[in-house]
Amino acid sequence: MTRTLLALVLTAAVGLSACSAAGTAPTATPAASEARMGAWSPSQLGLVAATGDPAVMPSTPGFSPGILYVSRVYVDQARASRVAHLAVIAPGEGITNAFVGVYDPGAGKLLAATGDLSGPLQAGGIVDAPFTKELPAEPMNKELWLVLLIGGMTKSPTMIGGREYGTNLGLTSDYRLWVSASDKFTALPEAIPELKVPVHGSIPFVAIGP
Repeated sequence: MTRTLLALVLTAAVGLSACSAAGTAPTATPAASEARMGAWSPSQLGLVAATGDPAVMPSTPGFSPGILYVSRVYVDQARASRVAHLAVIAPGEGITNAFVGVYDPGAGKLLAATGDLSGPLQAGGIVDAPFTKELPAEPMNKELWLVLLIGGMTKSPTMIGGREYGTNLGLTSDYRLWVSASDKFTALPEAIPELKVPVHGSIPFVAIGP
């Protein structure tokens, strides 16, 4: 039931968006409180964690090849995760070495990763990408980082995401989005590399779940 609900929400979000579109790594921040997580929560869609509510994400992030896009999330239910979810409005072209990974910012290491998503990102629609190994249940409210990498492309996919150029707008701390200092990645590193806060950037919709 929850997987069906997620599919319905993502399908609607992709449809609406398609019509309208015609330094060093930071330290982990304290766990979120229930009030901080707001009225919407990922568990309402059966998700363990997500970068935002896809039904109200208004824009489409831009991506450059070889860069890690690092988004902060919090665990919303203590269940194992087997799948990462993305929502592609318009497919990309010439995509190679595309992955989603889950990192523990406290330990600074990779916990789980998908296989290569080059094909799905060039097909469009809802992407349900299995992890190569299950991510065990993490404690409620634990901070995780969801990372999207597209190692190579000739045309970026158009994806559901947050306010264009606005994820970190006006913030001097408590950032939600970082990018890698290097733009040469073709695979997810085992350890968190040097990161920087983007001057402009929009957080993509990325979620993990059972």
